[in-house]
Amino acid sequence: MRIALNKCRDWRRRQMVRRFFWQAQPLDGSLDVADERPGPDAEASSRQELARTREAIQRLPDKLREVLLLRTVEEMSQAAVAQFLGVSQKTVETRLYRARLKLTELLAKPTSAL
Repeated sequence: MRIALNKCRDWRRRQMVRRFFWQAQPLDGSLDVADERPGPDAEASSRQELARTREAIQRLPDKLREVLLLRTVEEMSQAAVAQFLGVSQKTVETRLYRARLKLTELLAKPTSAL
């Protein structure tokens, strides 16, 4: 009786496996996995935000823009920026603070205000 019971269980397991594979999608369909890249709307939004940020940076006074770009984009140290511009490190620190403050203020305004 034990042998018959085990044979029935084995048969049931095989049936479940067969049913699973019968209902499974073909492998060709598995290639259509969701793309991890951002969608077109997210890309457009990112481009708009980047253009808006560039415009706001362009509106900064020259002295503030120079320090901001050298420090953040060019990744120069504060001492290197000071030496490059011929000013003190404290001046670079102050200008950087003011540039970030002004940039935040400009970006907080609605898009049409820029």
